[in-house]
Amino acid sequence: MTASSTPDPQQQALNWFTRLRADDLDASERDAFARWREVPDNARAYAEVESLWRSLELPARRVRRAERRRWPVLATAACLLLATGIALLQWPALQGLGSDYATRAGERGAWTLADGSQLRLDSNSAVDVTLTGDTRLLHLRQGRVFLDVRHDGRPFIVEVGDAEVRVLGTRFAVARGEDNDEVLLQSGKVEVVSATQRQVLAPGQRLTLHGERIDAPQAADAERLLAWRDGQLRVRDVPLREVLQRLADYRGQHLLLLDEAAGGRLVSGSFNLDQADSALDALLGSQKLRGDTLAGRWLIVR
Repeated sequence: MTASSTPDPQQQALNWFTRLRADDLDASERDAFARWREVPDNARAYAEVESLWRSLELPARRVRRAERRRWPVLATAACLLLATGIALLQWPALQGLGSDYATRAGERGAWTLADGSQLRLDSNSAVDVTLTGDTRLLHLRQGRVFLDVRHDGRPFIVEVGDAEVRVLGTRFAVARGEDNDEVLLQSGKVEVVSATQRQVLAPGQRLTLHGERIDAPQAADAERLLAWRDGQLRVRDVPLREVLQRLADYRGQHLLLLDEAAGGRLVSGSFNLDQADSALDALLGSQKLRGDTLAGRWLIVR
């Protein structure tokens, strides 16, 4: 392995971190690593990888003591996790490329469409819109969208995952998540349809989508759940990990929560999304937790 094998210092650092723990490492490679590390950017990247590994190492310390011979495997797994995390962090930006409307981390946007409908996007969101033809169509690539649809005689369909939300004139929101999607109706009437199910929502109801499976509608506090439109995150008895993830998203970061027990605590409160840093500091302080930022892209909470 040479220092020029990959151009990105962070990827090089991941490669070196794994290689240095291999049984067949020789002196020439150690010398090559030393020369590579003399470059300031490389040294910083390697220090960040070491720091994240120490964070990942803590929960697995007992396992590693019991299976010391598996160190190279564990190191490789950690590097794969690091590389996967970096890819996940880049994915939202890649998803937004070429979309009709998109927002960056910490940014919200509002637009009036050609048919008079109002479109609002939360942080890190992207949509494609087609208003020509007999059916108006919006495809939610990622994030959250709120729509105030104007009636013009044509159906308005929102594609989200493996389902569609069909409306004529109404105010509602759709959100994409890692594990499921959500539809929340503020006023009017919508029908959520998949290949196997369909559900009709009444005002003040929301439902969750799991691929083609659609859960039954449930009553929801629409004004509280839609507070993001005004830059507020208002929660009531929500797991701490979900609140931390929302604040991390607004900071353009991926959450690594090392205290799973703390993540299950239920929290309530109101947080200013336009001051996500201060909101996060206050929340961590109230929960007696510590948050560290790694490479500007990870939020490590312990």
